[in-house]
Amino acid sequence: MKRKNNAVYIDLENIPANLDVKNLFDELTLKHNAEDDEENIFVTKMACGNSSAIKKLERKLAEYNFIIRDTPPITSAYKNRADLIISLEALETIITNTPSIDRYVFITSDSDFTVIMEMLRKYGKEVYLVTKESVASKPIFNNCCDEILLLEDFLTGVQEKNTGGRNAGKVEAKKDEPKGPTNDAIVYGIMEKILETIEPDAWQYVSLIGSRCHQMDKSRIIGRSSYKTWGNLLGEFEKKRIIERRKGDKGHPEIRKLTGGVSVS
Repeated sequence: MKRKNNAVYIDLENIPANLDVKNLFDELTLKHNAEDDEENIFVTKMACGNSSAIKKLERKLAEYNFIIRDTPPITSAYKNRADLIISLEALETIITNTPSIDRYVFITSDSDFTVIMEMLRKYGKEVYLVTKESVASKPIFNNCCDEILLLEDFLTGVQEKNTGGRNAGKVEAKKDEPKGPTNDAIVYGIMEKILETIEPDAWQYVSLIGSRCHQMDKSRIIGRSSYKTWGNLLGEFEKKRIIERRKGDKGHPEIRKLTGGVSVS
């Protein structure tokens, strides 16, 4: 089997205590592989946070031989250096190439990590992000990684109220967040933009459209919409006579944008 070396970095300041580490590792081991014969090896596992954040996950992380590093606050605003330490650790693997890492996985909701994520992709590395659904669709995250997994998919039970870090000992209050576009509206808009890039009346492989959809929707909003799949969404566009679908000469699904149909806007 082809060996695929993984590095996993956890920002404990932004991760709840009910993270199911086993479920996450199973997902990374069995899925998201370019080839069927890939064997995922987790050669680097590191978690950073202050003592309060470490305590809530320490036992789980120890079972997977994580290197756990305490990063106490260095300012009155409880700012620590977890993001800097993790970023430098990841950068060092590029400089020394020991071990050689194929895929980097960052588990955080902190946008400060996008700097190192961009750098790693610059050097041809595969970068995954596991983050909260509330921030997963932000452009700053979508544009700096290859795949986004939702943190909520790897949580068990009820999240503990003590969040650690600067909020240690405090009950986490729910905040009224402004409502943005619905998931249906977001994925519909993505498909509109993709169709704007293809020539009218020219047949295109559906697989090409699928690749472009993934590039624009790395957090897989489509699965959380009522459409569930891009194929179902294409069916909606077909009903509106925006596109036409067929099986090509070799049996591959194809679509074309119709010039006489409803305009895409």
